[in-house]
Amino acid sequence: MKWFWQKERAPKQEPTIPSGAIRRKLRYTGKVQAVGFRFSAQNWARERGLTGWVSNLVSGDVMLEVQGTPEQVQGFIDDVAAESAREKAFIHATLVQNDAVEPVPEAKFVIRNVNF
Repeated sequence: MKWFWQKERAPKQEPTIPSGAIRRKLRYTGKVQAVGFRFSAQNWARERGLTGWVSNLVSGDVMLEVQGTPEQVQGFIDDVAAESAREKAFIHATLVQNDAVEPVPEAKFVIRNVNF
């Protein structure tokens, strides 16, 4: 007899790079720490099917990399801009870096610890 926690699981698939994927390294400054920016970024990225990571920087900025189709990535950037433009928003982010980087195989969007 097998217990419920002993059920067979499907083997994990290795992460791949989807065809047509781009990856952008973004740096935001402004009111981006202690206001839920990283969690919001993770939600926006997951809603759009993006992969990548987000991390606070010691300087007070936030650095992230997002990967997906050009439309998904631009939609993410637009989401941040729209939230920042709201009058009563906690997040007020200004995009100060938007660089193309090579796509990497990964499965999801994660929050990383502070980068020094």
